[in-house]
Amino acid sequence: LTGEVPAEIGKLVHLTGLILRENVLVGEIPPELGQLTELRQIYLDGNQLTGTIPHELTRLTKLESLDLNQNHLTGEIPPGLGDLTRLDWLNLNSNHLSGVIPSELANLTSLMTLALSANDLTGVIPAELGNMTNLTGLYLGNNQLSGGIPPELGNLTKLGQLSLRDNQRTGSIPPELGGLVEVTSLLLSGNELTGDIPPELGRLTNLSQIWLHENMLTGCVPVELANSPDVEILVDEGIAPCSSRE
Repeated sequence: LTGEVPAEIGKLVHLTGLILRENVLVGEIPPELGQLTELRQIYLDGNQLTGTIPHELTRLTKLESLDLNQNHLTGEIPPGLGDLTRLDWLNLNSNHLSGVIPSELANLTSLMTLALSANDLTGVIPAELGNMTNLTGLYLGNNQLSGGIPPELGNLTKLGQLSLRDNQRTGSIPPELGGLVEVTSLLLSGNELTGDIPPELGRLTNLSQIWLHENMLTGCVPVELANSPDVEILVDEGIAPCSSRE
Protein backbone atom coordinates (compact mmCIF):
# COMPACT_ATOMS: atom_id res chain seq x y z
CA LEU A 1 0.00 0.00 0.00
CA THR A 2 1.18 3.49 -0.85
CA GLY A 3 -0.06 6.98 -0.10
CA GLU A 4 -1.23 8.34 3.23
CA VAL A 5 -3.36 6.82 5.98
CA PRO A 6 -6.82 8.26 5.23
CA ALA A 7 -8.22 10.50 7.94
CA GLU A 8 -11.65 9.00 7.13
CA ILE A 9 -10.62 5.84 9.01
CA GLY A 10 -11.50 7.92 12.07
CA LYS A 11 -15.18 7.40 11.18
CA LEU A 12 -14.99 3.62 11.73
CA VAL A 13 -16.01 4.03 15.34
CA HIS A 14 -16.46 0.29 16.01
CA LEU A 15 -13.00 -0.66 14.76
CA THR A 16 -10.99 -2.75 17.24
CA GLY A 17 -7.82 -3.36 15.19
CA LEU A 18 -5.89 -1.22 12.70
CA ILE A 19 -3.10 -3.24 11.08
CA LEU A 20 -1.27 -1.57 8.18
CA ARG A 21 2.22 -2.80 8.93
CA GLU A 22 5.05 -3.24 6.41
CA ASN A 23 3.75 -1.13 3.56
CA VAL A 24 5.03 2.08 1.94
CA LEU A 25 2.67 4.49 3.68
CA VAL A 26 3.83 8.10 3.97
CA GLY A 27 2.62 11.29 5.62
CA GLU A 28 1.52 11.79 9.19
CA ILE A 29 -0.54 9.59 11.50
CA PRO A 30 -4.05 11.07 11.33
CA PRO A 31 -5.12 12.57 14.68
CA GLU A 32 -8.62 11.35 13.76
CA LEU A 33 -7.53 7.89 14.95
CA GLY A 34 -8.13 9.26 18.43
CA GLN A 35 -11.87 8.95 17.70
CA LEU A 36 -11.64 5.14 17.49
CA THR A 37 -12.23 4.54 21.17
CA GLU A 38 -12.82 0.78 20.70
CA LEU A 39 -9.33 0.17 19.28
CA ARG A 40 -7.30 -2.57 20.93
CA GLN A 41 -4.47 -2.75 18.40
CA ILE A 42 -2.58 -0.26 16.22
CA TYR A 43 0.17 -1.67 14.03
CA LEU A 44 1.68 0.92 11.68
CA ASP A 45 5.24 -0.39 11.87
CA GLY A 46 7.49 -0.78 8.85
CA ASN A 47 6.27 2.19 6.85
CA GLN A 48 7.63 5.65 6.03
CA LEU A 49 5.39 7.73 8.27
CA THR A 50 6.58 11.17 9.35
CA GLY A 51 5.52 13.83 11.82
CA THR A 52 4.85 13.38 15.51
CA ILE A 53 2.91 10.83 17.53
CA PRO A 54 -0.55 12.45 17.75
CA HIS A 55 -1.59 13.39 21.27
CA GLU A 56 -5.08 12.20 20.31
CA LEU A 57 -3.89 8.58 20.59
CA THR A 58 -3.76 9.05 24.36
CA ARG A 59 -7.60 8.94 24.34
CA LEU A 60 -7.61 5.28 23.30
CA THR A 61 -7.99 3.85 26.78
CA LYS A 62 -8.81 0.33 25.53
CA LEU A 63 -5.59 0.08 23.52
CA GLU A 64 -3.49 -3.00 24.28
CA SER A 65 -0.84 -2.84 21.53
CA LEU A 66 0.78 0.18 19.88
CA ASP A 67 3.53 -0.50 17.33
CA LEU A 68 5.02 2.42 15.38
CA ASN A 69 8.42 0.79 14.92
CA GLN A 70 10.56 1.55 11.84
CA ASN A 71 9.13 4.80 10.59
CA HIS A 72 10.47 8.37 10.44
CA LEU A 73 8.54 9.84 13.36
CA THR A 74 9.94 12.89 15.12
CA GLY A 75 9.16 14.93 18.23
CA GLU A 76 8.74 13.76 21.80
CA ILE A 77 7.00 10.75 23.28
CA PRO A 78 3.62 12.00 24.54
CA PRO A 79 3.50 11.64 28.35
CA GLY A 80 -0.22 10.90 27.97
CA LEU A 81 0.64 7.42 26.68
CA GLY A 82 1.03 6.64 30.36
CA ASP A 83 -2.77 6.89 30.66
CA LEU A 84 -3.26 3.84 28.39
CA THR A 85 -3.13 1.45 31.31
CA ARG A 86 -4.25 -1.58 29.28
CA LEU A 87 -1.17 -1.46 27.07
CA ASP A 88 0.97 -4.58 27.17
CA TRP A 89 3.04 -3.79 24.04
CA LEU A 90 4.61 -0.42 23.16
CA ASN A 91 7.16 -0.40 20.35
CA LEU A 92 8.54 2.94 19.12
CA ASN A 93 11.92 1.58 17.99
CA SER A 94 13.82 2.93 14.99
CA ASN A 95 12.36 6.38 14.56
CA HIS A 96 13.80 9.86 15.17
CA LEU A 97 12.06 10.58 18.46
CA SER A 98 13.76 13.10 20.74
CA GLY A 99 13.41 14.46 24.25
CA VAL A 100 13.27 12.44 27.45
CA ILE A 101 11.59 9.17 28.39
CA PRO A 102 8.41 10.32 30.16
CA SER A 103 8.24 9.04 33.72
CA GLU A 104 4.48 8.70 33.14
CA LEU A 105 5.15 5.52 31.17
CA ALA A 106 5.73 3.85 34.53
CA ASN A 107 1.94 3.94 34.99
CA LEU A 108 1.72 1.17 32.37
CA THR A 109 1.87 -1.58 34.96
CA SER A 110 0.47 -4.19 32.52
CA LEU A 111 3.19 -3.49 29.95
CA MET A 112 5.33 -6.47 29.00
CA THR A 113 7.44 -4.89 26.23
CA LEU A 114 8.78 -1.33 26.17
CA ALA A 115 10.90 -0.75 23.07
CA LEU A 116 12.39 2.71 22.50
CA SER A 117 15.71 1.77 20.88
CA ALA A 118 17.35 3.52 17.92
CA ASN A 119 15.96 7.00 18.45
CA ASP A 120 17.48 10.30 19.59
CA LEU A 121 16.26 10.20 23.19
CA THR A 122 18.23 12.13 25.82
CA GLY A 123 18.21 12.56 29.59
CA VAL A 124 18.14 9.89 32.26
CA ILE A 125 16.27 6.63 32.56
CA PRO A 126 13.39 7.34 34.97
CA ALA A 127 13.80 5.37 38.17
CA GLU A 128 10.02 4.87 38.08
CA LEU A 129 10.44 2.27 35.34
CA GLY A 130 11.44 -0.07 38.14
CA ASN A 131 7.75 -0.19 39.10
CA MET A 132 6.81 -1.87 35.79
CA THR A 133 7.09 -5.33 37.30
CA ASN A 134 5.38 -7.14 34.39
CA LEU A 135 8.06 -6.11 31.90
CA THR A 136 9.72 -8.99 30.08
CA GLY A 137 11.60 -6.80 27.56
CA LEU A 138 13.12 -3.32 28.04
CA TYR A 139 14.93 -1.95 25.01
CA LEU A 140 16.53 1.51 25.33
CA GLY A 141 19.69 1.00 23.27
CA ASN A 142 21.10 3.23 20.54
CA ASN A 143 19.99 6.55 21.99
CA GLN A 144 21.79 9.40 23.74
CA LEU A 145 20.68 8.59 27.27
CA SER A 146 22.99 9.80 30.04
CA GLY A 147 23.37 9.44 33.78
CA GLY A 148 23.57 6.28 35.82
CA ILE A 149 21.68 3.02 35.53
CA PRO A 150 18.82 3.22 38.05
CA PRO A 151 19.21 0.49 40.69
CA GLU A 152 15.41 0.28 40.69
CA LEU A 153 15.63 -1.71 37.45
CA GLY A 154 16.68 -4.61 39.65
CA ASN A 155 13.03 -4.87 40.73
CA LEU A 156 12.02 -6.14 37.27
CA THR A 157 12.14 -9.80 38.22
CA LYS A 158 10.22 -10.95 35.10
CA LEU A 159 12.60 -9.20 32.72
CA GLY A 160 14.11 -11.50 30.10
CA GLN A 161 15.95 -8.93 28.00
CA LEU A 162 17.53 -5.61 28.98
CA SER A 163 19.32 -3.48 26.40
CA LEU A 164 20.95 -0.18 27.38
CA ARG A 165 23.75 -0.50 24.82
CA ASP A 166 25.24 2.37 22.82
CA ASN A 167 24.21 5.30 24.98
CA GLN A 168 26.12 7.68 27.23
CA ARG A 169 25.51 5.88 30.51
CA THR A 170 27.95 6.75 33.29
CA GLY A 171 28.66 5.53 36.80
CA SER A 172 28.89 1.94 37.94
CA ILE A 173 26.77 -1.13 37.24
CA PRO A 174 24.27 -1.36 40.12
CA PRO A 175 24.63 -4.61 42.07
CA GLU A 176 20.82 -4.61 42.21
CA LEU A 177 20.83 -5.92 38.63
CA GLY A 178 21.71 -9.22 40.22
CA GLY A 179 18.01 -9.42 41.09
CA LEU A 180 17.03 -9.89 37.43
CA VAL A 181 16.61 -13.61 37.96
CA GLU A 182 14.89 -14.29 34.61
CA VAL A 183 17.15 -12.20 32.38
CA THR A 184 18.74 -14.03 29.45
CA SER A 185 20.24 -11.03 27.62
CA LEU A 186 21.97 -8.11 29.39
CA LEU A 187 23.45 -5.59 26.96
CA LEU A 188 25.34 -2.67 28.54
CA SER A 189 28.09 -2.21 25.95
CA GLY A 190 29.06 1.05 24.28
CA ASN A 191 28.65 3.36 27.26
CA GLU A 192 30.96 5.11 29.71
CA LEU A 193 30.44 2.82 32.68
CA THR A 194 33.17 2.65 35.32
CA GLY A 195 34.02 0.61 38.39
CA ASP A 196 34.10 -3.12 38.98
CA ILE A 197 31.74 -5.71 37.54
CA PRO A 198 29.44 -6.51 40.48
CA PRO A 199 29.84 -10.09 41.73
CA GLU A 200 26.03 -10.11 42.12
CA LEU A 201 25.78 -10.59 38.35
CA GLY A 202 26.97 -14.12 39.00
CA ARG A 203 23.46 -14.87 40.31
CA LEU A 204 22.03 -14.49 36.80
CA THR A 205 21.92 -18.19 36.04
CA ASN A 206 19.59 -17.81 33.03
CA LEU A 207 21.96 -15.55 31.06
CA SER A 208 22.84 -16.51 27.50
CA GLN A 209 24.64 -13.25 26.65
CA ILE A 210 26.14 -10.37 28.60
CA TRP A 211 27.80 -7.49 26.76
CA LEU A 212 29.98 -5.21 28.88
CA HIS A 213 32.59 -4.19 26.30
CA GLU A 214 33.35 -0.66 25.10
CA ASN A 215 33.11 0.79 28.60
CA MET A 216 35.72 1.75 31.21
CA LEU A 217 35.06 -1.10 33.60
CA THR A 218 37.66 -2.67 35.86
CA GLY A 219 37.80 -5.76 38.02
CA CYS A 220 36.98 -9.25 36.80
CA VAL A 221 34.15 -11.37 35.46
CA PRO A 222 32.25 -13.20 38.25
CA VAL A 223 33.43 -16.79 38.35
CA GLU A 224 29.87 -18.12 38.03
CA LEU A 225 29.56 -16.43 34.64
CA ALA A 226 33.11 -17.07 33.50
CA ASN A 227 32.74 -20.82 34.11
CA SER A 228 29.44 -21.15 32.24
CA PRO A 229 29.92 -22.54 28.71
CA ASP A 230 26.46 -21.36 27.68
CA VAL A 231 27.00 -17.63 28.24
CA GLU A 232 28.38 -15.27 25.57
CA ILE A 233 30.52 -12.78 27.52
CA LEU A 234 31.97 -9.72 25.81
CA VAL A 235 34.30 -7.56 27.91
CA ASP A 236 37.19 -5.22 27.16
CA GLU A 237 40.73 -6.47 26.92
CA GLY A 238 42.38 -6.84 30.31
CA ILE A 239 39.28 -7.98 32.20
CA ALA A 240 39.79 -11.61 33.18
CA PRO A 241 37.68 -14.14 35.08
CA CYS A 242 37.73 -13.79 38.85
CA SER A 243 39.59 -16.50 40.70
CA SER A 244 37.53 -18.95 42.73
CA ARG A 245 38.99 -17.41 45.90
CA GLU A 246 37.31 -14.10 45.02
